[in-house]
Amino acid sequence: MDTHRTALIAAVASRRVFRVTELEQLGVSQSTSYRRAQPGGPWTRLLPGIVLVESGPPTADDLMQAALLRAGPQALITGFRAAKLHGLKMPPDDADVHVLVPHGKKLQNYPGFRFERTKRLPDPVIVETTPVAPLTRAVMDAARTWQPRAVTEELIVEAVQHTRSCHPDRLAEEMERGCRRGTRMPRKVLRSITADIRSLPEFRAHELLQRSGLPEPQWNIRLFSGTGEFIACPDAWFDDVGLAVEIDSVQFHFSKSDYARTLRRNNRYSTHGVSSVQVLPRRLRAEPEAVLEEIRRAHGSAAARARPDVVAYGPGSTGGRARAG
Repeated sequence: MDTHRTALIAAVASRRVFRVTELEQLGVSQSTSYRRAQPGGPWTRLLPGIVLVESGPPTADDLMQAALLRAGPQALITGFRAAKLHGLKMPPDDADVHVLVPHGKKLQNYPGFRFERTKRLPDPVIVETTPVAPLTRAVMDAARTWQPRAVTEELIVEAVQHTRSCHPDRLAEEMERGCRRGTRMPRKVLRSITADIRSLPEFRAHELLQRSGLPEPQWNIRLFSGTGEFIACPDAWFDDVGLAVEIDSVQFHFSKSDYARTLRRNNRYSTHGVSSVQVLPRRLRAEPEAVLEEIRRAHGSAAARARPDVVAYGPGSTGGRARAG
């Protein structure tokens, strides 16, 4: 077996994506590489001068490695793909491969690949051998690529609620430091979000209640009776009248244990005189005005009765004894 063939077998055993010039050094002529990478051939062309030495389809890792080979040694992955490598679940599997390159290097974009020049090239974070942007940068780079509002909301809410590094203030700071193009939607989302909100439905409820005319509720506080007995941790709490709002998904209640836990929670509300409203997440988008009216009416009804003797602890609460009616 000749030296080139031995080297090629060894290289292919550990990698799938190569520059055509690399393969030439391993004994495969450029004409052979391009012929094999034609449609229907045994290899797959991913980018100019970059081939997958398989018939495909390429994996997410193949696409990112192709982009990095095309962009050069200082490049790193950002946007949705980087956010997914950092552990976020929301980014779609078919998102473009978004690559940051030094400002002096200009590369043409291709379908599925976005090469962005930047003067603020961050130090890479190595995730599964791939150099990626820090999470705050990756999230904001993804958010400013003119995504639909629902996609932007889901991305930012998940980042804030499931990672320690993405506090809303840090995301806003990253947005202000970067390119202003495409920031209108993420700017609106960040103005609405708070670190006390734990899910996308809660975020949508928060936005809805901001135009309700009602006092600002507290989010995810803990309620205790006047004698110190734990009652519940409502999604939203109107402390002025003692009204709890719970956003309960149908999926959550598929489990018998979760359904039983919800019943026990509702019974504790009733026992301690706490008014509550239950809202399905899908209605926050499908029937927002109807939901808003239900909460307004519940708030009015709660205001017309004696306020329960409960204590609220948590963000935005005083932690003291609530006024008894």
